[in-house]
Amino acid sequence: MLNRLSAAIAGVSIVASTTQVIAQPVDAPKTEIKNVKAVKQIQAVIEPPRTLPTKDDVAKSQIEKRLKEIAVQRQQEEERKRQEEAKAQEAAKAAQAEAVKAATKTSYNVEQWRPIIAKYPWPVEEAMLTMSRESGGNPNAVSATDDHGLFQIHNGLSNYGPAIYDPETNVKIAYGMYASRGWRPWYAVRGILW
Repeated sequence: MLNRLSAAIAGVSIVASTTQVIAQPVDAPKTEIKNVKAVKQIQAVIEPPRTLPTKDDVAKSQIEKRLKEIAVQRQQEEERKRQEEAKAQEAAKAAQAEAVKAATKTSYNVEQWRPIIAKYPWPVEEAMLTMSRESGGNPNAVSATDDHGLFQIHNGLSNYGPAIYDPETNVKIAYGMYASRGWRPWYAVRGILW
């Protein structure tokens, strides 16, 4: 085998036949090769196989493998985020539906406050009309102009605190305003009661 390698290094190609190995110069005309398998075996000994990956090939394949792993991880992360967003949207829709359901569940009737209004010596029907136009009977009503409660007392929260939302307190304050100024504090009945 050593002789074969030294012959290949010296610029001589080795050609195998079925029975013998003949050394020929590289430039010499090629003779007919009868056993291709034997030639390939000899060439495999002389020439290193070309299929062995180089360091660059190994590094490149490792990089490609890692890039594929990263792409899969990104896809999984994006899918997880999409699922979380979908769950959050569903939860928000459910919460909104609950809020609408709760808000529509509570209905206020102006007539339910008649017994409280009738405790004071003022025209009950006019007070009921005023309250109906101001808050619709909602004791928790708040306007954009800082009016609070059944009779929409202006600056009510800052002047009276959370008690302004108590129907008894709100009607009592409204009666005091009516006793001193009539229906003038309530613009909702302007042109109707004054």
